[in-house]
Amino acid sequence: MRGGGFVQIFKDFSNWSTVAVVPHVANANNKISRIFWIAIFIFVLGMFGYELYILIAKFFSYPATVNTEILFQKQIFPVVTVCNMNPYKYTVVKSNTNFQGVNNLMTAYSQAVTGTYTSDKWGLYEEKTETYDLDARAADALVLEANLISDANKAPALYSYSDLVQDCMFAGQPCAESDFTKFIDPVYGACYSFNENTNLNYSVSREGIQFGLKLMMTVTQTKTSGTTDFLPTTRLAGARVGINSRGNEPGLDSNGIDAGVGYESAVSVTLTQHVRAKRPYGKCVAREPDGTDYYKNYTYTLETCFNGCKQRDTVAKCSCANPRLALGPGDTACQPVKADLDCLQDLKGNQTNSDPNINLLLECSCNPPCDESTYTPTVSLAQFPSTSYYVATSSTAGVGSCSSSNSNFASKTACQTWYNNNGMILQVFLETLSYELYTETAGYTVSNVINDLGGQAGLWLGLSVISVVEMTGLLLVMGAFCVSGGAIKIAPDDDEIENDHRIKDVEDVKNELDHMEKRHGEMESDGDDGPNDNKKEK
Repeated sequence: MRGGGFVQIFKDFSNWSTVAVVPHVANANNKISRIFWIAIFIFVLGMFGYELYILIAKFFSYPATVNTEILFQKQIFPVVTVCNMNPYKYTVVKSNTNFQGVNNLMTAYSQAVTGTYTSDKWGLYEEKTETYDLDARAADALVLEANLISDANKAPALYSYSDLVQDCMFAGQPCAESDFTKFIDPVYGACYSFNENTNLNYSVSREGIQFGLKLMMTVTQTKTSGTTDFLPTTRLAGARVGINSRGNEPGLDSNGIDAGVGYESAVSVTLTQHVRAKRPYGKCVAREPDGTDYYKNYTYTLETCFNGCKQRDTVAKCSCANPRLALGPGDTACQPVKADLDCLQDLKGNQTNSDPNINLLLECSCNPPCDESTYTPTVSLAQFPSTSYYVATSSTAGVGSCSSSNSNFASKTACQTWYNNNGMILQVFLETLSYELYTETAGYTVSNVINDLGGQAGLWLGLSVISVVEMTGLLLVMGAFCVSGGAIKIAPDDDEIENDHRIKDVEDVKNELDHMEKRHGEMESDGDDGPNDNKKEK
């Protein structure tokens, strides 16, 4: 009975269904036709299933698209950080007992270069035949030695703002020391960041060199008296410059720009902004997980994440932390001894063996930030000062202008020569007010899936929303039929058919038609008999 009930349900469904092929299968006139339409239905159903699989797989791959916009508007001026490449004044290092360890290191380095030193606690002499390794070992040792000195005791040997910056102009207007934020870098000593303070509002509405920051700086590798003031380990005379967004770690050691003495360095920058998608459509993060963020006081970037990863690797392998990078609350800085320096050297991967450096992409679980603003610099150089330029400065703290009244120099030529060896101009400006905004968004959403699914269903099965409602109704009827154990009527019985007014109406019409047909037949019969009777009478 139940099997017959299911047959009746499907038969009724096929008569009023809008699903493609189904009515053809149910109403086929012969077996061959029915088999043909069944084969067609299986084929289109298989194609629809294949396309459905592709749609689902595409959705769960969570593709993302990148929209690019070029915007043009007023921009906040970037943070510009400047440091003397020479971190400490050599004259102070030699005379201040707080720098005894640094002074001994400088002496050992100088003797290792000449080959007259036989041993030292830093292992410099062992590297004397490899100039690159010797310089790298001495630079690392200097950072470790300086880390033993408190910032307060370092102060006499650090370059003050007035030592470094002689003139400051922004968009043609003077700027002052209050526009800079000072911090102590483990490699470059005292550094000064322009426009880092959130209370400042330096912004530009015009591009070009005249609407940027202009600094005249003196790094003083030699004093006006001729005394050398650079450490023997300082290889370059100039300033280290960092350009970044407010709140970012300057990244001087990895992303800084070298601006040399005797030049005007014009740095044009362009802004690029990235807004990345979060999971599952992207891998961006706002910060490193709690407890692992070494740079929690700065905006999260890939650079801070990589530095934190390198520091964790250093602590794990050397049992001490590298002072070049941020230290965690429980970290102990490496000591300026050969064992610690050897370990730091091994982590770099030296120049004489195949030991690899740490693979940041594979060994660090770092993902890009969700919101990021970066500045791309382009540097051009010109000689400073020219042979005929009268070097002028309004500053009274430095060596002054090359005027005849300047007692620091014997002549204008001597003044110009000193500035050529110790002075420089730095200009930082926006190349254009337009910038690129890259926005990463979900590339394939639920709405896209529904649209594509409707298209494929209509193409292969002729389905529409009405068809879905019909099939839903079929499933509900079949479910009710199964639950009721076949007790639900799926066809009217004889009494219902007999009492159905529609059936009665049909029967009345049928009887009326039969009556009319009978009357019509009688009338035709009467018409045929009339003439014959007349003939008989005659």
